[in-house]
This record gives sequence, C-alpha cells and structure tokens, in this order.
Amino acid sequence: MPDTPQKTVPPRPTQISSWQQAELNAARWMRHWGYTDATASPGGPDSGIDVRAGRALGQVKYQAAQVGRPELQRFVGARPHGSTAQLIFFTGSDYTATAAAYARERDIALFTYRLDGTMTPVNDTARRIHRATPSPAPATLPSRQTIATPTFWRRNWGVVVGVSLLMAPLGSIGDDGTYTGPLALDIVKFIGILLGCWTVGARLLAARFGIRLSLRTRPFQVAVVPRPRTDPAAGAVGARVPRPARDRVTAASGSSREDQVAEAARLLRSGSKPHQVDQVLKDRGVGFLDRGHILNEAKKRNRRS
Repeated sequence: MPDTPQKTVPPRPTQISSWQQAELNAARWMRHWGYTDATASPGGPDSGIDVRAGRALGQVKYQAAQVGRPELQRFVGARPHGSTAQLIFFTGSDYTATAAAYARERDIALFTYRLDGTMTPVNDTARRIHRATPSPAPATLPSRQTIATPTFWRRNWGVVVGVSLLMAPLGSIGDDGTYTGPLALDIVKFIGILLGCWTVGARLLAARFGIRLSLRTRPFQVAVVPRPRTDPAAGAVGARVPRPARDRVTAASGSSREDQVAEAARLLRSGSKPHQVDQVLKDRGVGFLDRGHILNEAKKRNRRS
C-alpha cells in the first residue's frame, strides 16, 4: 500500500524521448501516488529494478514491442527475498494477455505511459493505486474573524428605508410649510412627492427581496380611425373599422414593401381582382392600411407600364 499521502499535484507533462527520461517520469508519478521516497538511477547497473522506494519497486520499459510474461517474471525475480514491496511496471507500448493474467496472479500494477509523460492504469491493481492518489490540499478557509456576519441593519436597511418612503407622502398631508396653495398646485406637489417616494421605496424593497422591476416607456401612437356607418347604402367605404393592432403587422414572409408591390402588380396584370389580391396580402399578415397603399401603388405601376 502507498506511504502516508502527501499533498501533491500530478506531475507536469514532459516529453519522453529516452529511456532515462522514462525512468525519471515513472519516479515522479510514484512520488505522486504516495511513494514519496521513490528515486530513479538512470545509467546505473541493470538489476531489473529502475525505480526504488521503501514500499514499492518499479521497472520501466522504453520499447515499442508488447511486454510479455517473461519480462514480468524477471521483475518478480529481481525483488529482494522476503520483500513485500508493491511491484509497479511501466511501458510505453502494451501488455500481452498472458502478461496481464500473470500480473493479476502476482498483484503487479501495470501502467502505460505516453510520450507526453501521462500515465494510464491497465489493471485493477494499477487503478487502485491511481485512485488512492491524494488530492491537492484544499484552499485555506478564512477564519471566523475574517468573515463578518452582516448585522440586522446591514441586511434590512433597504426594507426600513423603503417602507418609510412609502409612508412619507401620507405624513406630508396637512403640512402648511409644503402645501401653501392654491389647491391645484398643492395636488401637483402631492402627486410629485408620492411618485418620487414610491419609486425609490419600491426599488429598495425589490432589491432586498430579489425582485426585478422594469419600467419601460413607449411613445404614444395616435391614429385617426373613421367611425363606422350603419347605413347599408354607404357601401364598403367606412363600413369597417380597421384594427390598429392588425394594421401594424408587416408581412409574415418578411418580404420588402417593394416586393409586395411588384407581386400585387403582377397579380393584377394576370387578371386577378383587387379584392383577390387584397385577400392574398391579408393572408400574409399585411395590415389593412398597408394593403390599400400596396394596391394603389400596384395599380399606378400597371398604368405606367
């Protein structure tokens, strides 16, 4: 099992271009897994053990061929007699099926490494070691002295001030210094005080309770609409009150005004009646007033052509 965990972070990516770098990278990973005294001795005598730690031994292969059972058997034979150190094998290639079965019998951890130095566990023993990696030390939490608990006033000052502003206009009624006459001017003053205090008070209360207020102003739209006539002899003129909401709707197809005029002129030239063209434009969402303008322009265009 790994030594007492030390708060470390995974080794930084490093380019593996030689067997010496592969052994040093394996030692860094073993220290990260908790074997804090793991050391590699590149260039030393080849005794079958490349990385040594008090409770683990590692062997590193820098080759393209698969690692077979014989390599693992030699690794087991290189372990000192009576040692219970965990055996960890590293290779830059892969393992044969017989090697994986032998490692399972002997509890050998099998890892593969990439050329950027990252490690991948291959069997259950390796995954157990990899999962047991201590996580980095958590960030130091601020002490209780540095965490200031908001007081009641700091939490609720907006409520107190907001309610006071809502009630302030009522308290100003009858104040001779504010309302000095005439009556119309006093009414205007009261409305101004009411709107100002209530606007600020409502915003303070909304901010305290997380309510979002949105005040949007839109320009007034004035339209002259002919009054409907009930006389049947009046004909179609003035018999229908156009609906302003529908008259403001543009063509649903998104075509431009010029395209609508051109299409209306084409329909009229092909023999369609004005009321039929009007119905086509209506079906496309064109407003009442816009349909009249489009038909007039289409008729003028046909007369000029």
